[in-house]
Amino acid sequence: MNDYVDVNLDSSVHYNTLMIKLCEAPTLQKELIYAYQFAGFLHQIKGDHYKSIQFHYKALLLAEKLKQYTRMAVSHGALAHAYTSLKEYDKATQLCQQGLNVLKKYPDAYIQLSILNVLGSIYREQGKLSAALMTNQELYALAQREHNEWYEAQGLHAIGWVYQELQMKAKALHYYNRAVALARKTGSIDLEGSILLNLSSLYSQYKQWKTALLYCEQAKQTALRVHNSSVVVEAEEKFYKIFKQLGQADNALRAHENFTLLKDSLSKERTEQRIESLQAQYDNVQKENTLQKQQVQLLAQQNQNQQLAQTRNALFSGMAAILLITALLFGNNRRLQTKNREIDRQRLLLEDAQEQLAHINKTLEVKVAERTQELVNSNQELVRKNEEIKAALFKGQTIERKRVAIELHDNLSSLLSAVNMSVQSINPKNLSESEQSIYQTVKALIQNAYSEVRNISHNILPAELEKEGLSQTLRTLIDKLNKTSALRFSLTILALTERLPIEIEFNMYSIVLELINNAIKHAKATQVDITLCRTKSGVDLTVSDNGIGLASSHIKPGVGLQNIQTRLESLGGIFTTQYPDKQGTTIQIKIPVEAKGFDGTINDHKKE
Repeated sequence: MNDYVDVNLDSSVHYNTLMIKLCEAPTLQKELIYAYQFAGFLHQIKGDHYKSIQFHYKALLLAEKLKQYTRMAVSHGALAHAYTSLKEYDKATQLCQQGLNVLKKYPDAYIQLSILNVLGSIYREQGKLSAALMTNQELYALAQREHNEWYEAQGLHAIGWVYQELQMKAKALHYYNRAVALARKTGSIDLEGSILLNLSSLYSQYKQWKTALLYCEQAKQTALRVHNSSVVVEAEEKFYKIFKQLGQADNALRAHENFTLLKDSLSKERTEQRIESLQAQYDNVQKENTLQKQQVQLLAQQNQNQQLAQTRNALFSGMAAILLITALLFGNNRRLQTKNREIDRQRLLLEDAQEQLAHINKTLEVKVAERTQELVNSNQELVRKNEEIKAALFKGQTIERKRVAIELHDNLSSLLSAVNMSVQSINPKNLSESEQSIYQTVKALIQNAYSEVRNISHNILPAELEKEGLSQTLRTLIDKLNKTSALRFSLTILALTERLPIEIEFNMYSIVLELINNAIKHAKATQVDITLCRTKSGVDLTVSDNGIGLASSHIKPGVGLQNIQTRLESLGGIFTTQYPDKQGTTIQIKIPVEAKGFDGTINDHKKE
């Protein structure tokens, strides 16, 4: 595949096709990236830029999937080259920058050279000559450091091209000559052809037509050696312009015909037919003019002879001329009929090709629809699996919380009870006054620890939350708080007539506990209002206090608020905080819940 690039592109394409088929095996995916990129390279040489883009995007997607970063950069550069050929400069510039950004983390000098080469071309074609010159000089300097002679030659070529655009002939010629010498030294035939073509353009620019013709001929011969059709097309176009300036109409016409042939085979066929038809008409007219001149000469000679001989000769010449013209017209008519039959045949072939293309497009649409449906099905399956994972995770968390609550209640509570009994067995009358003070303090601490363990065990997973649901559990919690705390709590529950999913109820209960704990510790409030409302789209929770406010407390958001945020993220909920003008804090939480028959009307509510 590689060896045939400079010998026969069709053979290289053949081996590239075999390589792609071979590399489609699961164990050869990295090699498949290279095969796709080489296919894009071959189509770029042949001038099929859209096909080149298709293969390079295949390579880019596979490289991203396999995290082959340098191959990603290669695809970015190659795509930029193809888009430059299509004059889509903004897209090409963006792709070059993406490739260079990848190379900042994963350096590769050779790939960087190729991207800089494309970027310089983009700037030059856009007329940004200063940027183009700077980029090409960077390309040349990097190639010298890396001892890459091909890119050294291309760097010199690109710099010369910019100087040509800047109307600086001497500098352009200097860099072109250095570039072509280095290209010949390294055997870079493709590059040599491009440089020779630009030398021809340079001399044409300054109306040195014969020198331009010489370089154009060299460029064409060089391109023919490697079957580089794009350079041959450009060379034929330049031949036409040069021969036209030199006044060589026949050569100009021949060059234009070749240019048209290479650019579009169908247009070439029709153009040749028209030219042949016109040429035939021209030949007929010329022959008629010749016959007329001969007839005049004969008549002049006959005027010098006897009138009878003159009349006989005139009649004979006239009959011969008529017969000759008739024969010529008959032959020309036969040739035109043949050409018309060939045109009809080409038209039928074109119609057949269009029908095949329409069938291919229809088949492609069906395949795209099938692939889209496969992706939709896969996405639905993935969503289902995620839901199963979430359910399993919550079940595991619930089991673990039950275990921790039981451990706290059965083990730690029992241990604290034993310690309390041991302490109570001490007779305080036998203690000194300071020891009695310590004894009372230890006794109080043990009792507080025992109460805290019981509260923690209960709050980790209240038994009534599973049995009676969120509403009743919150009511029980608020009743306890109002009996044991100086801070007053109110609870309002609206439209929550049915149980919520257990995962939402558990997380809502934990969130309420966290917000109540924050209010007790930091708000310095006397009243906390809690509202729980079932809506059509989900459930809303609002917790308000009349304290100093979170913004005035100088307390940074801690683990508690982070835990709330984490729980909301798992439920798809949102969290907002409001600070009234006078005092206090209001926290609003919205959690989406799939509505099963819920109409959003608040018919029943209970206020505690």
